[in-house]
This record gives sequence, C-alpha cells and structure tokens, in this order.
Amino acid sequence: MKAVTKTIGQALEEMASQYQGNEALVHQESGLRYTYGLMAWEIDRIARGLLALGIRKGDRVALWAPNVPGWVVAQLALAMVGAIMVPINPASEQGEIHHILSQTDSKAIIMSRGQDDEEFINMISDEKDKLGCIEYVIVLGETSYPDTILWAELAARGDEVGAEELAKAKEEVQPEDPVAIMYTSGTTGKPKGVVLDHLGLVNKSLCAAQRLELGPHDRSCLFFPLYHMFGNTCIALTTLLVGGSIVIPGIDFDPSSILSTIANERCTAVFGSPSMFSALVEDPAFRMKGLETVNKGIVGGAPCPHKLMERLVNDIGITGLVVGYGITEASSWITMTHPNDPIEMRVTTIGRPLPCNDVKVTDPETGEDVGQGAIGELCTKGFLMKGYYKMPAATAACVDREGWFHTGDLATVDEKGYVRMVGRLKEVINKDGVEIYPAEVEEVIYGLPQVAEAQVFGFTGKDGKTRIGACIRLKKGTHMGTGEIRDRIRAGLEPEKLPEFIKIVDEFPVTKSGKVQKFKLAEMATRESS
Repeated sequence: MKAVTKTIGQALEEMASQYQGNEALVHQESGLRYTYGLMAWEIDRIARGLLALGIRKGDRVALWAPNVPGWVVAQLALAMVGAIMVPINPASEQGEIHHILSQTDSKAIIMSRGQDDEEFINMISDEKDKLGCIEYVIVLGETSYPDTILWAELAARGDEVGAEELAKAKEEVQPEDPVAIMYTSGTTGKPKGVVLDHLGLVNKSLCAAQRLELGPHDRSCLFFPLYHMFGNTCIALTTLLVGGSIVIPGIDFDPSSILSTIANERCTAVFGSPSMFSALVEDPAFRMKGLETVNKGIVGGAPCPHKLMERLVNDIGITGLVVGYGITEASSWITMTHPNDPIEMRVTTIGRPLPCNDVKVTDPETGEDVGQGAIGELCTKGFLMKGYYKMPAATAACVDREGWFHTGDLATVDEKGYVRMVGRLKEVINKDGVEIYPAEVEEVIYGLPQVAEAQVFGFTGKDGKTRIGACIRLKKGTHMGTGEIRDRIRAGLEPEKLPEFIKIVDEFPVTKSGKVQKFKLAEMATRESS
C-alpha cells in the first residue's frame, strides 16, 4: 500500500473539517459530548496552553489518568505541537512511575488526582522533589492543589499564544517525528519504552479501519484502558481518523454500565480482549435487546475461544467481529481476519497481514524461512517502532539488520496467507523431548461448556522433570471438579499432553496491562505439587 504521509494533527484536522457537526467523543459517565468542531476547538485551546508553558516539539509529557474525557484531548493536543506523549497505567506503583518519568526526563505530567483519593497527587509530589525534570503538574479535574495547574487554567493560558504561533508549531511537526513512548508490560524486569511516530500510528489506524470496514457512520464503544495502545490507538485514534464517534462508558471497566451505554448510545462497534467480552455476556445485566446496532469490532490480546466467538457472532449478531493480532513495537496491528471470514478462521487463525505489513516465519535458531505450514518465529516489517527508548542493545536484539522485528511468537502461515498462532517461543513446553504448545491443550479445555478461561503452562515437578499444568476459571454458576475435567479432556489429547496438575482458580495473575503471567502459575504449580 502507499503510505499516508501525514501527522496525526493533519489527519485529524481533515476529519474535523469534513465532519464538523458529527459527534466525535461522548463520555457517558460525565455527560460530556464533543462534536468534531468543538473537539478541534478544545484541542487547539489545550495546544496553545501547552505552548504557553514552554512545551515544544520533542518534549516528553506523561499522561497518567483513567478513562476521563480529557485523556483523548490531551493525547491529540500533545501530538499537534509535536510533544511526545508518555502514557502511564493508572495502576502503576511508585517504583514504576519513577522509572518511566526519570528515563524519559518528562518535562510535564497531565494527570488525575487519583482513583481512591489523592494518591496520584501525593506520589507525583514526591517524584517532583526527587526528579529535576518535571516542571509542570497539570490536573484533570476541578480541585486545585499546591504547585499544580488545573486543566481549565491550562486552557486559559492558551489566550497568551496567538494563532500564528500555534500554526508554526504545527508546521514544524513531521510524520516521521516521534509522537509517543509507550511502555511494555514488563513481565520480567523493568518495562521498556517503545518509541512510536506519527507515520506508524496513522497508517496502522487507517489500514485497520479499512479491514474492519469502520467509517464515519460508526460509533465505537471504548472501554479498554486509554493508557494502553489498544485503547488510545486501536480504538480512539482509528475511529477518529475515519470520522467516527468514540463512546466512553466511564473511567472503569463496569460490564453493566458498558452494556447500558452500548444500548443508549446505539454503538455499532465493540473492542476488547476475550476476557472482557466474556465478562459482558456473563453479566446479570446482559440482554440481547439493546445490542442490535452492534455489527463489528475486534477481539485482541489473546486467542478467542470458539464457543465465545460463536455466541458473539451467531447468537448476539456481531457479524463483523474480527480477530486481530498486534504488538506495541509494530505500531499496533500486524494481522487481522476479515469480517466475512467463517467463524472457524476467526478462532483458529489471527488473519492475514494488513496491507501495510509484511510477515514471515523463521527458524529461531538459524533465522531462515521455514516455509508454508511449518512452525517458526513470526517476524514482521512495516511501520515499526523507532526503537526502545535509550536502549539500543535491546532494540538490536529484536530488530535484525534487514529491519525485521522478531515477535517471540510461534506461528505458521498457510497457502492463503492466514497466520495461525502456536504460542510464545519462551512458553513452549519441552516434556521428555516432546515439544508441546500450550494453545493446543487450551483449545481442548475450552471445549468444555463450563470453562470461561484456561491457561496451560510447563512447570518443574518434584522429581525435577518438566510437567504440564492447567489453571482454569469456570463460568459463573457452574461447578466442575479437577478429576472430571481431566477425564473429559483425555479423549481430545495425546497422553503426553494431558496436564498432570489442574487447578480451579477465581482469577489469574496478570501484568498491569492485563496479560496473564504464566510464570507465576508455574511457580504455584511447583510449590503445590511438591
């Protein structure tokens, strides 16, 4: 495909001009509604306020808040003036906050006061004393605090900056300039900052919208956390760059509120992980009525169980629901199924590469292409990150000399270009010389109607040998013993693939971005089986 050489600001201004009267952003909890014209005006006010503070192209500005309406405005205003957004998970603890702020030398932070009380304010007050880089603390809210600037005050400061100065700042921003540093989950060690540019986010968003058939008539329900790329890019930016409407139910993930918002706002598109979709359909407030307008969306972040996809597509009627696979380092989506693909393809594959991407599967040892149908490491090229921030060695370790990013995921590619995910390279279970892929065992467990979520992993048994473990979360209101589970999955698995350790759990240990930490499950299995 031909690259779209525009900045986020340029692309958004085109949409604001074309769809000025259409709704751009709705925040159900606060009651706020922006048309494209009003949102563009508000973005310009905040952009001028940032310039008045001395925020310029290349300055890093942290953004630390839950899903409040100011989040999206701040994201876009920073992009307009060429500042680099540094999103922070609202659940981050002080050590991680310190690491991110100190590594990026953030000049300012835009934040909420905290979700429980004023804990965010207190933490940043401590960090401001420790770090010399933070000059401004901007608070999204109506309560003022010492040495901080209220959001409304920031907008008012914009009166000090004229239209010509703002226009000049916009003109200086180039598509290849960095626009964000998004930190990875950090399942082991400290998280790495992924440097992304306007070019990558704009093109990936437009390609994804084209594959999903998302357009100006669509209303996207956004309940994924905005600090995560899935929220701020795959949903928010993608919807806005095609003239659609973003509908945010509230600051937290509340299934009942989300279902009510979808019905009241007549949303047409939903996005989330399989566990999020499961929570919605299992919620007591779930009713088929009210979801008639929803006809598309994306399931991402983890494989979607066959029965869940069947229910979403056939029973609920989200016929255009697709499966997507992406990573932060690739500026979001790499592959995606098509809305008209049969359900079997949507649950057994992660689709075909978007037109802006190339993919190949290589032998992890030699780096050679493995060929059609063979298992190897999935590699991708096309609008990749600019690198890990201040970590050239880590960048070189995953981007080879030919520019291919090595994902660490094992996959196969068929004759039609559909990619099938096998598992993580580091999670392959080598049991008595036999390689076992957790995904194939998980799929058999998902075949049990009582199962809501399953995680399979390798662990060290009391004899020092590798064993297979499975932790399972059952659907609400169902009961099943581990012995019954083992008996019922036995027929679908070869003897060496049958889990020796099975445990029913209420929840899984996850990273701050929601990824299951299988190494913690393995540690637990080692302890409890000894």
